[in-house]
Amino acid sequence: MFIKEVKKRNPGYEKVYVTHRLMESYRIAKGPRQKTILNLGRLEIPREKWKLLADMIEAKVKGYRKLFVQDEEIERLAVQYANLIIRKGLIRGEVLVEEEEPEYETIDIKSVTDETARTIGGEYVGVEALKELKLDWLFKVMGFREEEIKLAELSIVGRLVYPASEHATREWARYMSGIDELLGTDFSTISNNALYRISDKLLEHKGEIERYLCERERELFSLKESVILYDLTNTYFEGDGKKNRKAKRGHSKEKRYDRPLVTLGLVIDEEGFPKASKIFKGNVSEAATLEEMIEALEGGGIKINRSHKKDITVVIDAGIASEENIEYLKAKGYDYICVARNKPVELWSLRNDSLLTIREDNKNKVEVKLIRQDGESVLYCRSFLKEKKEQAMKTLFQERFEEGLKSIEESLRKKGGTKKYEKVIERIGRLKGKYPAIAHFYDIRVEKKGRNASGINWKLDNPEKVENRFSGSYFLRTSRTDLREEQIWSLYVMLTNVEEAFRCLKSDLKLRPVEHQKEERVDAHAFIVLLAYHLLISIQKKLRAQGIHMRWPHIRNLLSTHVRITNGMTNKEGERIYIRKTSIAEPFHKKIYDALGLSHCPLKAKRFKV
Repeated sequence: MFIKEVKKRNPGYEKVYVTHRLMESYRIAKGPRQKTILNLGRLEIPREKWKLLADMIEAKVKGYRKLFVQDEEIERLAVQYANLIIRKGLIRGEVLVEEEEPEYETIDIKSVTDETARTIGGEYVGVEALKELKLDWLFKVMGFREEEIKLAELSIVGRLVYPASEHATREWARYMSGIDELLGTDFSTISNNALYRISDKLLEHKGEIERYLCERERELFSLKESVILYDLTNTYFEGDGKKNRKAKRGHSKEKRYDRPLVTLGLVIDEEGFPKASKIFKGNVSEAATLEEMIEALEGGGIKINRSHKKDITVVIDAGIASEENIEYLKAKGYDYICVARNKPVELWSLRNDSLLTIREDNKNKVEVKLIRQDGESVLYCRSFLKEKKEQAMKTLFQERFEEGLKSIEESLRKKGGTKKYEKVIERIGRLKGKYPAIAHFYDIRVEKKGRNASGINWKLDNPEKVENRFSGSYFLRTSRTDLREEQIWSLYVMLTNVEEAFRCLKSDLKLRPVEHQKEERVDAHAFIVLLAYHLLISIQKKLRAQGIHMRWPHIRNLLSTHVRITNGMTNKEGERIYIRKTSIAEPFHKKIYDALGLSHCPLKAKRFKV
């Protein structure tokens, strides 16, 4: 083998393009000939090292063991190009059929090597879920080129199996994963820009893709869609987000007040399948988003073919359940369940009433009382676990708030401390803003002497109200007057399905933090994460039906031990034989594959000789 330099110049242009090829000489009856083994692109090594590189590549491909090179760069390039040659040979090589008669070779056992191990277990599960949803078919119908379909599949399955940036996904696809073999393509030359471009294209078709997935999942899993759950979460930026008009500072659920945020609104059904999604500004009012999400939902998220919508119940949390939104849902014909923002019934009036226990176990006890009023069912709920948590919060808030007041008071007597009346009032105001849940229960009086504050007195005003506030009690409002106590409570706690979805999106699929800066790239990032979540919820649905309730990261890690590997060996005739095969599935792999109805062997073996 040898390396040949090729120079080209396009007609009408002065620039000369230089590339290099790995060539091989051979002889036929009419004389010596040359053939191209591999296009190397443009080499950046000195010409005097070309022969060394060619020899090293040939040695690695043919299994020679006596060539030692003390040059790290040559070694790296030789391994890269040798693997490409072997890979291309295996792609074109003979497929081994298991049912054939045994085939024997005399092998030098010292020549046996195991090379190019790539993970395949998680990828196999993800690709099969994507195929079951027929996303590859949808992309073709939407006009994606074959190359774009493969990149879209890589982006979505990659987010499920190896959630990372586009650059890290590219490295994973090239050097760590066997996803290209599963998809029947070659990702050895993909670029970061190719992944950015496909994310942009997926975002362009967001509405069409979401509508299709809702229909496909409804058909596959016989979804009832009688309960619609809506909630919001936010995630923070790694950078300053200056190029994104949605990046705003607001209330951070991850306590990242040092970063701008974007907000994700998500609608799911009672089984956890997404129906509609949208990225809002980081400081958006939760209540202001409901109307837009219901319109998106009716645009394709749920199948509404009834004269009215009384068979669909919308479940929302207190932040969204404004009176305006309740009236909006009524006007649209939907039933609703939500946490009441105020207390429809005074707690003191329920004190002596007997409460119905609807749940009791070692961890918690939930007691309720149903009241019918103003065309609604109001369910008073008292959770002992929630009460314990809120009492701990109350104690902590009180301690920290009073410590802050003591610090402000002590500064009145310290040299150099804050004494001016206006400044003291400002400090108290900031302290109240830091602990709003407890501060408004305190009666605080600041004594004034001239321009300075001379003393601060405080007391907890109306301790009974404080106890009621942190009593673990809350009220549920619903238009469903046909439901019993336990049914109302059970429907409301379905909102935990949205919280579980957010946990999966943020932690398992790495929605956070947002590393992009441009608005469209941020939206595309979130959409690809949601597409991966469609695969995940489909997989979980099947696994749970078989009694498997493990979290996806645990399953993903164990599946990563199922690999695709190349065995190289030299026979008695000096020929180098390469066999690319899948490792034998271990018991855990088989358990997951069986639950999903998949074969234990994702790909058949292939071989070729050099």
